[in-house]
Amino acid sequence: MKLVPYILSCLLACFSATALDFQKTVDPFLNKYCVDCHNAKKKKGKFRVDNLSVDFVNGGAVMKWAEIMERINSGEMPPEDEKQPSEKEMADFTQAVANQIKEGEAERLAKREKVTFHKLTREEYSNTIKDLLGVTYNVTDPGGLSEDPSYHGFQRIGSVLTLSPSHIEKYYAAAEEILEEAMPEKAPEIKKDHFKPQDLRGYHRYLPKDPELLKKMRIDLWPGITLAGHPGAGKVFDIKQSGNYTFRIKASGLKPADGLAPRLTFYAVELDRMLYAKPLLAAEDKPVVIEFTTHLPAGSHTIRVTNESKGPENLHRAGRNGERPFYSLREGREPWQYKLTDEDYKPILPIIIVDWLEFEGPVLPSYPTPAQKEFLPSEGEQNADIRKYVRKFASKSFRRPAHDYEVDHYSKLVESELKKGEKIDSALKAAYQAILCSKNFIYIVEGNEKNNEEFLNNWEIANRLSYFLWSTMPDQELENKALNGALQNPNELRHQIHRMLKHPYAKNFTRDFPTQWLQLSEVGKFTPDPKLYPDYDSYLEESMVEETLGFFSTVLNENLSLKEFLNSNWTVVNARLATHYDIPVSELNFHKIQLKDEYKRGGLLTQASILSLTSDGTRHRPIHRGAWLLESIFDRPPPPPPANVDPVKTTPTNQPKATLRMKLEAHISDPNCASCHKKIDPLGFAFDNYDAVGRWRTHEVVSDGQGDNPKVDASGQLPDGRKYKNANEFKQLLVDDIDKFNEAFVEKLSTFALRRTMTYDDKDSLARIAAESRKNGYKLQAVIEALVLSDIFKRR
Repeated sequence: MKLVPYILSCLLACFSATALDFQKTVDPFLNKYCVDCHNAKKKKGKFRVDNLSVDFVNGGAVMKWAEIMERINSGEMPPEDEKQPSEKEMADFTQAVANQIKEGEAERLAKREKVTFHKLTREEYSNTIKDLLGVTYNVTDPGGLSEDPSYHGFQRIGSVLTLSPSHIEKYYAAAEEILEEAMPEKAPEIKKDHFKPQDLRGYHRYLPKDPELLKKMRIDLWPGITLAGHPGAGKVFDIKQSGNYTFRIKASGLKPADGLAPRLTFYAVELDRMLYAKPLLAAEDKPVVIEFTTHLPAGSHTIRVTNESKGPENLHRAGRNGERPFYSLREGREPWQYKLTDEDYKPILPIIIVDWLEFEGPVLPSYPTPAQKEFLPSEGEQNADIRKYVRKFASKSFRRPAHDYEVDHYSKLVESELKKGEKIDSALKAAYQAILCSKNFIYIVEGNEKNNEEFLNNWEIANRLSYFLWSTMPDQELENKALNGALQNPNELRHQIHRMLKHPYAKNFTRDFPTQWLQLSEVGKFTPDPKLYPDYDSYLEESMVEETLGFFSTVLNENLSLKEFLNSNWTVVNARLATHYDIPVSELNFHKIQLKDEYKRGGLLTQASILSLTSDGTRHRPIHRGAWLLESIFDRPPPPPPANVDPVKTTPTNQPKATLRMKLEAHISDPNCASCHKKIDPLGFAFDNYDAVGRWRTHEVVSDGQGDNPKVDASGQLPDGRKYKNANEFKQLLVDDIDKFNEAFVEKLSTFALRRTMTYDDKDSLARIAAESRKNGYKLQAVIEALVLSDIFKRR
């Protein structure tokens, strides 16, 4: 009995001759070579062919048919130990499937929606508001915008970013708050507070009576201590108006001879937001003034100013503040307190010494604000042209010229407000609030209701390009080029690409794309066990991510090859991360260094961020590392694991200790599991020399079993037969096969740029971009240029 459903013949009977060829060729092939392993009972690899949909128009089945065709073409299927088709059978099968996919593609393109909508992500919304109105709106603060859902790491997929009534309420409240700050009714009152040590003394209850001694008084912060006296304390600041506020602190930062510099942090408790976090290095007698500006909403804010460094437990009595004032390290401390220095007065802990703290704001560039000057009538302007201001604000907000009917609509709202007795500024702001809540602002809109356009117009190209490379709205030059119709010209597009990549806004791309592509937001999801990894802290975690972002930025700015992502003889580190890697670097800031063989690093795959995000906080996870590689590096995510898999068994106490690899190899015996693990495990085992937080090791620390900790085995064999002895050889194998990564990277970059998943219909376009990348030596800027100049970028 044939297992391919009878409905296949019923559906295809109505189709073209191509469809009839499909039925005639495909049905026998599947029954002969595929259904024995991929049916309702076996479902090898969780893949069935006995119930495949033949609806090639709506696209749901296309990717599955394409995968079958690709695996048969590559010789991966049927497996070597199964009956093999002849070359003619394979050719006829793949041709029949390809023809049917092509017909479905043509029909899908003809059914394209007239208008498509891509919602701005939270970060894009914040960036756009900043460029439109000059206001920093913190979308992650309490009451801000809802978190964006993720699809395989990407947070800008149009079909995933939905809009609900609760979202609308948040957008409405955000628009009101933003406009009040951008266009205040009167100049805000600037407040400036200066706090001396006696104002910040916390538990220092006794102040010196001698005025000279009072002048010399300072505050000592050893690791974990907050300026107000103890962990968890803070200074309360009452903010009457939302805006930008400046903090200044005069302080010294002292580090032990063989240790790290102290890390100064400002943390807003109610906002759950770190305002500032950087290492501080300055001599005791040469303090420096640190200044930074941050945005704060109106309200009461507890700010913790802390020496966030590793040190002794401060809950112990010796960690409490003393009552005597502090003047200098030489003055000594209470006998029961932790010592800060050795006998030569050199620090033995990372120490911060504070002289004073200053606070000022809200800080405005001018008053009236730039937004008021641009979008509101001047004070002396009589009979202001409402339509002129509405058109200007709507056009800027919609990132294209506003239509007359839109201007009419919002102008009527202004007139309605004026009739109610509102002043013109308030009436215009009511219309502006409605504009900021409209779909034309919240979404990137492509197409129009009148015509089913296949390609983007100049304004749509400007928006797609700007949100791709800058994650924000087009600047004035892009607007001018769109207005002049110049963005259809490849030479002009090429010029804009390179101009935009040199612009400071390109930092948004070097942060957003690698974060989503590599799923860096997962770093720290499973906090490492402090007993197993006592040196792990938030500073190290941030440094891990910054290495990867800085690495990507360097590859882009220096226009290096994609090969660098797989293996390199350099990286970017700071002192904190270098200590973790056991690399002799003392520079506090991130910088590029050359790698020696003994450092055991190079490329993305041996960076601590990648190694830790595929761990569970207690141990490394080879299977997860392999699955991450399949998805992020090869764009071939494995199927989900079967339900109710038995856990890996612990080693009995009377048996020798075993590595996790040994346990996994014994654990995976089910043939249905083995078929997938054959592709996944070799990719993960290559990195067994790195623990859960990315440190190099030669032996695996094992708690169960008896005897010495076992030696790590990082050798393996890829499904194609190629062997490797360690991570370095494995990475070289990937470089030798760079075209597979090139193709996967092109697809990841296209997904990010086009804000949608790639389909079979995009296959030829992606192949052309990959070929252009290969021709230009796989240079990253060349890949970006090839994508933007391609037909897929310009097509809706």
